[in-house]
Amino acid sequence: MKLKIGSLYGVLERLAAEGLIEPDREEAHNGRLRRYYRLTRDGRGALAEEAEIRAATARVVRARLGLAGADAAG
Repeated sequence: MKLKIGSLYGVLERLAAEGLIEPDREEAHNGRLRRYYRLTRDGRGALAEEAEIRAATARVVRARLGLAGADAAG
């Protein structure tokens, strides 16, 4: 799946509106302005929560497939 540029800007705007990211700096590169973002404290918390959800899902899938180490993360 390839993310379209317009979709990316919408996601960045939504994340900023939710207080999960904030602009860090802007730089000119090849005549175009690039904006860099950083996670906020709330953003780091949301990312950690999402990572745990994904890890728990992976553990369930591994267990159902009967894979060795199903109780290990990842």
